[in-house]
Amino acid sequence: MSIYLRTFLIVSFCLFSSINFSEVTDAQKKMVEGLPPDQRDPILQKMQQAQDLQGDIDEIFEQESTLVTRPELKEGNEQDCKDCIYGYDFFKYSPSTFAPSNNIAISSDYILGPGDKIQISYFGSNKDKSSAFISRQGVLELPRLGPINLLGTSYTDAVELIENKVKSELVGTNVSITLTELRSISVYILGQAYKPGAYTLSGLSTTTNALFVSGGVNKSGSLRNIEVRRGKKVIKIYDFYDFLLKGSIDSDVRLQDGDIIFIPFISKKVKLGSGFKASNVYEIKDGETIRELVKLAGGYKSGVLPGEDLEINSIDVKTNKRNVSYLSQNSLDLDERLNDGDIINISENLALLESGTVKISGEVNKPGEYSILKGDTILDVINRAGGYSEDSYSEGAIFTREEVAKLQKQGFERSAQTLENYLINIISNGYIDNVSEFTLTPITKLINRLRTEEPIGRQIVDVDYLKLKTDPFANFKVQDGDFLFIPKRPESVSIVGEVLNPSIQRFAPALSISEYINLSGGLNAEADKDKIFIVLPNGQAFLDKRGLLFAKNSSSSILPGSTIVVVRDNRAFDTIKLAEVVLPILSSLATTAAALAVLGNN
Repeated sequence: MSIYLRTFLIVSFCLFSSINFSEVTDAQKKMVEGLPPDQRDPILQKMQQAQDLQGDIDEIFEQESTLVTRPELKEGNEQDCKDCIYGYDFFKYSPSTFAPSNNIAISSDYILGPGDKIQISYFGSNKDKSSAFISRQGVLELPRLGPINLLGTSYTDAVELIENKVKSELVGTNVSITLTELRSISVYILGQAYKPGAYTLSGLSTTTNALFVSGGVNKSGSLRNIEVRRGKKVIKIYDFYDFLLKGSIDSDVRLQDGDIIFIPFISKKVKLGSGFKASNVYEIKDGETIRELVKLAGGYKSGVLPGEDLEINSIDVKTNKRNVSYLSQNSLDLDERLNDGDIINISENLALLESGTVKISGEVNKPGEYSILKGDTILDVINRAGGYSEDSYSEGAIFTREEVAKLQKQGFERSAQTLENYLINIISNGYIDNVSEFTLTPITKLINRLRTEEPIGRQIVDVDYLKLKTDPFANFKVQDGDFLFIPKRPESVSIVGEVLNPSIQRFAPALSISEYINLSGGLNAEADKDKIFIVLPNGQAFLDKRGLLFAKNSSSSILPGSTIVVVRDNRAFDTIKLAEVVLPILSSLATTAAALAVLGNN
């Protein structure tokens, strides 16, 4: 089961364990059964007995898993590893068991040895099939042919040897050889390993395989000076950076039974700050230079000018103080050796950095997608698009931003959870008498819509051309992914919600809100006459407080392209002030719907 589901169950248990759901009454069950199926299940889940939920959690944690996420590398724990060297987070998952790893492809140069199992299949004039292990002496018993010594022979050579022997001694017979099982080897991973110990690995395993199986190194462990010991000798110094940054396996080595992988402490590390393609803390080897480290980090970012100097922050061993010096990118001094604790920075020219694109469409003279630079404003983009056309209606502009859409989606989910909790309180505490399935239907539908709605990220803006030119506060800066749509001047007003005939009426300057509603048949029996709000063409919404609105905001508040929304009466829920939650939600949904309607018609 995924870690996300596990987390959900734990959080749900913590949130609802304080509520006494140990006994669900028949009345409560009846209320829940009246809910729509998509709402009934989550409500019932949250009302289960705490002991049942605890049992589910225990069952989840009892399930075996061979890989677990290392705690310091989980989301939200980045601060625990801010000083870790580059490459450390490559070992995000560590093993929960020491099970052997056999999911490795067999290479042609694999050396056969005791414990490998080979399947022999004859076909032709002789037909036979058998499997046998290579003995401790390196001998394989071949059916019809007897023993053959394969000790120290590669897999490819062994296949060729057996095929030739069959052809010479069994006329008219061919043979197929398959390596069905690999011998296991024991390898010791010691020193600053994440999980030191003895590991049982496949006979094909290399140093790289062993590091991944064991979870790699701990925070103090070296990735560049790993010793592979065989007997009393160090047969290889393994550098993980060769594999990670260069794609090279030159320092890798095929492991044998009894080998020791010893991970020493990190001896030196250097921090590369801003201006490098892969800024991070790097482990360095003795004798490595500034030039070599810059190459390891992928070089400089595109915003670094060729003439920009590197800032070298190093420790003066004589004075025990830090000194800052500067070197040219082409200086021979870049071949100077690095010291432990050095910090290297190089500045970027922000004017050279690409800031993305903005799309503008609708009633502009040159609609399209435009590149933006740092500091560009909405007026800059409008001017590049040739300004507004004669039919433009800037009062109804639709402006969307990606990050706003993400925030709106999070807000919808929070609102859905709030409404869901209200339903739980209503059912559990009996706030409302004689609750039927029709009483809760409007709220359950709203919850479902909040969960499925994908907001477009509309942000209310005033893009009147004259105001943008004269008011610096109105002329806002644009971001990558922004979208501006300028519609034609509309000639209608929409009336939606709890009216007898939701419709689109022709705009008339003299008509008031109540007159537009009357043209749509008036309010129906479900309408709340005190909860009518208006969505203006620019997305701004306000509540019609009836008498106050007519006195203060007469028909002049209804602009072409406005939407009048009549809300359903929810007086049954006034005791829990549900209207305070529902009305802002409806306003937001209506604003999104109005924008989508405009975009869909163009």
